[in-house]
Amino acid sequence: MNSRASAALPREVDLADRLLLHSGAAFPTGHGLDAVVVPEPLAHDALDTLGRHPLDPVGAVATLAGGWAFFVPSQSDDPGWPEPVRYLSDGSTITLPPPPGTLAAHDDARWIRWHPCGRVFTAPLLLQLALHALGSRILTS
Repeated sequence: MNSRASAALPREVDLADRLLLHSGAAFPTGHGLDAVVVPEPLAHDALDTLGRHPLDPVGAVATLAGGWAFFVPSQSDDPGWPEPVRYLSDGSTITLPPPPGTLAAHDDARWIRWHPCGRVFTAPLLLQLALHALGSRILTS
């Protein structure tokens, strides 16, 4: 994450409230919270890899029709994300699953990880490193 993004990060509790407010509906990315949409097999491997890190750098993760969404601080697009990952910032919307603990809606949308009073962000640089490494391994095998 670059320095211009870290200067004005909103509190994660406020971001968690935003996610809950939009659960089961359209969520506009930006305003402190962008999304990285990763194809499911690659996302599953990245979550497994990052989950072994002692600091647990993974925040909220949701399944969507196009993959799994990891939430990162706005302006976490430098350096770039590997293909076929999609980085969604200002002007994009995604449809979030219903609130945690409720039945899944259509398309099996659900929360993979949810910390009601904790981390919303996934550490963007660690996620980028994991996705680059895993993507290279998948493409060469």
